[in-house]
Amino acid sequence: MTDNTAPSLRDLVFTTDSVPVIDELAALDTLLPELPDALECHAALLERLPPILDLRGRALVHTREYERFLTLAEADPSALEHLVDIGNALAVLAHAGGIAMLLVPPGSAEDRFAKAMLAKERDQQYRNGGGVHDPKLMERALRRSFADSDSRLVIGARILAGMGEAARHFSGAVLPQPGAGDGTAPDVYHLEHGPALEAWFDDPPDLALLLGEARDLLASVEAWSQAEPPSPFWYGARRGALILAYARLCRIGLWPARTSADLVAKMETERLISERTEDPDAMRALVEIALGVGRRIARQGGRFVSVLGGVEL
Repeated sequence: MTDNTAPSLRDLVFTTDSVPVIDELAALDTLLPELPDALECHAALLERLPPILDLRGRALVHTREYERFLTLAEADPSALEHLVDIGNALAVLAHAGGIAMLLVPPGSAEDRFAKAMLAKERDQQYRNGGGVHDPKLMERALRRSFADSDSRLVIGARILAGMGEAARHFSGAVLPQPGAGDGTAPDVYHLEHGPALEAWFDDPPDLALLLGEARDLLASVEAWSQAEPPSPFWYGARRGALILAYARLCRIGLWPARTSADLVAKMETERLISERTEDPDAMRALVEIALGVGRRIARQGGRFVSVLGGVEL
């Protein structure tokens, strides 16, 4: 699928197939089962979350494709103006995957291994000055990863028995290939999917709607906590609802504002997470990271809004 011989963006050969695109955070909503009891429904989400190594594989593909986009753009900067949204789409997909890896709790030994490897990788990356985000934010986002993982699974350069194949997947030695997805589950996308990526980026989610949905989920968590007697599904439902709420808040952060309403939604998101001090700090840090990504994309100007009432945000 990938033609690594293309010397510049202009030389890419795009597929004519219609490829639906969905990011990892949006895809979490599709995992909720249809159950009449809301608490049981959200508790059941925990058993349906994707393996972290699967998230890692797709995120690696999108990160590498974004890096490939930048390399080809350097070879012919004049093409960048017309094809920039391919890069923007891949940036959102890559960051959504990276955030999902930290947002999704581990559900297996392989998941705990992936969390431990990710924490080790990010720690080394930021120590070497190669981090993309604010180091303090990444430290906060990783804090829960250390608690969720098992450092005994990774000792120096040695991988414990039974984790060899998982290590190959984590390193990118084995990468997923594009499938025949219908848009209800995340897939992998290459530069050659350019038209589909552009169409997806040009049809952003309603950020105000996402904020309203996140608030509804958080209000449900509060209401469930006050119920007497508490539901047997209370603990799992709370975790599931928080994951979905924070996935929405991260999506608000990642997408650049195109209207004043979008910008207000971002401002309200920042205020919301600053007030919810009892929520896991790692989740709140992920939203701050996502907001930073959206701001960087918005600096391209043109279609994006970064000033409201004369105040730059």
